[in-house]
Amino acid sequence: MKKYVPDIAQHALLCEANYLRLERLLQDQSDAQYQFSWQENGGNRVDVDIQVTERFKYTTTLKLLKQAHSFPAPMDTVELTVRMYSDARMAEVVGVSQGQQLAGVYRYPNEQMYQIDEKQQVNRYLAEWLGHLLTHGTVRELWIPK
Repeated sequence: MKKYVPDIAQHALLCEANYLRLERLLQDQSDAQYQFSWQENGGNRVDVDIQVTERFKYTTTLKLLKQAHSFPAPMDTVELTVRMYSDARMAEVVGVSQGQQLAGVYRYPNEQMYQIDEKQQVNRYLAEWLGHLLTHGTVRELWIPK
């Protein structure tokens, strides 16, 4: 069986692009929470909440929660933990759902049923998700009465 070797250059480019997408969405990253939505073709709303969970000098950790109201639970919610590295200008998914850490490469087969390149696939998913949000999303204003 041939050993899988991840394409590090491709992963780095993907993480750089994800950083730029997040930078465009979050602007100066000064808020603790961001809320966006978009309408699907059938008129169903998809909500995206981005919460800053850690902020350090060179890294910021975000929790991204996407909720598709047209899907039944538990398929209606996707949660990603993303770490932004401001010095390297990269952002990568470090966890999926309830804080599970992702390894760079998985042996196959494995108990979790992860693909060999699971981390690469999740970062591609983030890229598609952020791209769609930049193209079709709107900011949800949170109105709090006084």
